[in-house]
Amino acid sequence: MTRLPRLIAPHVRRRTRLMAGACSLGAALALGGCNNFSGEEQRQAEVIGAFYNIHIKNAIPGLPSADELRQYQPLVSRALFSLLTQAEAADARYHAAAGSQAPPIIEGDLFTSLYEGATSFTVESCDTEDSRSSCQVAFRYKKDGAEEAWNDKVLLVREDQHWRIDDIEFIGNDQSSQREYLTDTLADAIKEGG
Repeated sequence: MTRLPRLIAPHVRRRTRLMAGACSLGAALALGGCNNFSGEEQRQAEVIGAFYNIHIKNAIPGLPSADELRQYQPLVSRALFSLLTQAEAADARYHAAAGSQAPPIIEGDLFTSLYEGATSFTVESCDTEDSRSSCQVAFRYKKDGAEEAWNDKVLLVREDQHWRIDDIEFIGNDQSSQREYLTDTLADAIKEGG
């Protein structure tokens, strides 16, 4: 049997494995400290992690801009994306009619219970039934000497073989400036923006 020469030196292969392991660890840490989940739960936690990593990085209160919405699009359901884009358009119409000095239709953080938003999060658990899942997410706000902790429930749906965020239930200790569900808050904003 003819032996082919090694194309990759052993020390390079080891370094590649170490880098892959470090990248996997980095991805796990980026999820905000996810627990040991099964395959489906891990995929759900990854979607939630990607969504909230974008949200915390942007740290902009109220409705996301059109540019931010594009970042969220692969992570949310078609129905939720439609509501988000309709609410963003309603906000633009509202400010065109009322003027730039008018307050935003939605004030405070849109995607968590706390008005100020979150500075970190951890996906704690997910309960799945068929193509729907409900995940408990622990949030923490720690900034300028203030500290708050609460849980919200992120509801997911499976679309085109991928998990997507479909709604958020704000259950955080009556701290929310929004309605009980994200979709209700968005529907109210669409009505208000006419």
